[in-house]
Amino acid sequence: MEQTNKDNEMTKPLAGGLWRDNPETPEGKYLIKRRDGSIPQWPYFVLGADDPCAPSALAAYASRARAIGLDPAYCAAVDKLSDEWHERQSVHGASGDPDRGRHRVDDPEIVAEMRKGKSV
Repeated sequence: MEQTNKDNEMTKPLAGGLWRDNPETPEGKYLIKRRDGSIPQWPYFVLGADDPCAPSALAAYASRARAIGLDPAYCAAVDKLSDEWHERQSVHGASGDPDRGRHRVDDPEIVAEMRKGKSV
């Protein structure tokens, strides 16, 4: 099923799950690189401030981090980020659409790099 915009025009199709589960995009949606240029070999999941679920996800992460005894300053920083994202969404809206599929043309060089990692 495709999403419609305010003018009832068809836009982005549903992703039907995580991008990595789609045979056309097994590399996932995002390329993550460390500061040294390396790509993590473990699975990762990207959140963005416009994703309507992200601020709550960060708050839950901070809660779990606190429960397992991670650095209190780190936990507080994640909570602060969650608050900042809630505030951003209250001003700008939560326009992200994490459940939607492809709507940009892939860059083959980036996709080749993505195959080195474990994006979702």
